Amino acid sequence: MYKILFTGCTLNEHEIAELKEKELQIIPAKKDLTENELISCLEDCIAVISNGNEYYTPEILSKLPNLKIIQFYGIGYSKCIDVDVANKYNKIIMNTPKVNSYSVAEFTLGLILTLNQKLLQHNENTRNGIWEEKTFFDLKNKTIGIAGMGHIGTIVADILYKAFNSKILFYDKLAKEDEQNKYHAEKVSLDRLFKESDIVTLHLPLNDNTRNLVGYNELSLMKPSSYLINTARAEIVDSEALYDVLNKNLISGCAFDGFYEEPVNLSKNTAKLLSLPTGKFVLTPHTGYNAVEGDSRVKKMCINNLLQFFNTGTSNSIVNK
Repeated sequence: MYKILFTGCTLNEHEIAELKEKELQIIPAKKDLTENELISCLEDCIAVISNGNEYYTPEILSKLPNLKIIQFYGIGYSKCIDVDVANKYNKIIMNTPKVNSYSVAEFTLGLILTLNQKLLQHNENTRNGIWEEKTFFDLKNKTIGIAGMGHIGTIVADILYKAFNSKILFYDKLAKEDEQNKYHAEKVSLDRLFKESDIVTLHLPLNDNTRNLVGYNELSLMKPSSYLINTARAEIVDSEALYDVLNKNLISGCAFDGFYEEPVNLSKNTAKLLSLPTGKFVLTPHTGYNAVEGDSRVKKMCINNLLQFFNTGTSNSIVNK
C-alpha cells in the first residue's frame, strides 16, 4: 500500500475508497498546513499531491527520508519546490503538463474582453449611479502578440485567429513552423512584439532567462491603446516598470492571473499595483486553470502519474529527470 498525502484534497470519499483498491492510500489534508504539521503528516508517506500552500524547503525535505515523490497539482511546480533542492534530497517532481491548457487559454480571452470592454469600470460605475458609456475596440482583425507559443499560447492563437481573424505575432525560442503556417503567424523579436501588438499575452515559463524579461523597455514600446495579459508567472514582468507605465497611462491596462506573492501581501511594494484604478490593473487569484473540466483532468492525471511510476518506476510527467 502506497501512502500518499493530498493537501487541498479534491477527491471525495468514494474516489478515495476506489484508489485504496489500487494500493493507493490517500490521506486528505487541508491547504494551509504549518511546517510542523506538514512534516508530521508526511513522515510515513512515499508521495504527496501538492495542492496546498506549502513550500518544500531544505529544512522540510531533510526531515522526510521516506518521501520520494512530490506531485504538483497543476503545471507550475516552482510554486511548491525548487528543482535543485529536490535533486539534492533525491525527490522526484511531477506535474500535469498540458492538461489544463485549454482552460487557461479561454481564461486569457476572458481577461482580454474584461479589460478591452471595460467591464469592471462599467459595472462599478452603474452600481454607483454613474451612467457613463466608455469606448472600446473590436478585437476583429487586431494584432495579438503571444510571448511563448507553447501549448497554451498555441491554443490562444487558435481561438483568436479563428474567432476574430487576429494577426498573430509570436516570440519563442523555437521556429514553430506548423503554427506559422496554420495561423499565418509571424515569429518576431520581443521588441517588435510589444511595439506592434494591440494586445500582448504572456505564456512563458518562469526561469532565470524569463524573470523580469518584460521591463520598462518593452512596456514603453506598447501602444497607448494596448493591453498586457499575463496568465503565466507575475515575476516575468518587472513590477516597478509595470506600475510606472500604468500610472502614467502609457498603456491602457493590464491583467494578471496570479501575483508576486500569493496570497497578496499588502505590505510588499508590489501591492501598490492594486492602488491603481479599477480596470487599469486587474488581478485574479491564479485561477485560470480552475474550470470544472480542467480540475477533473488534473486530478485524474495526478493519480495516473503516481500509478505509472509505482508500476514502472518512471513517469512521462517527471520534471527533474
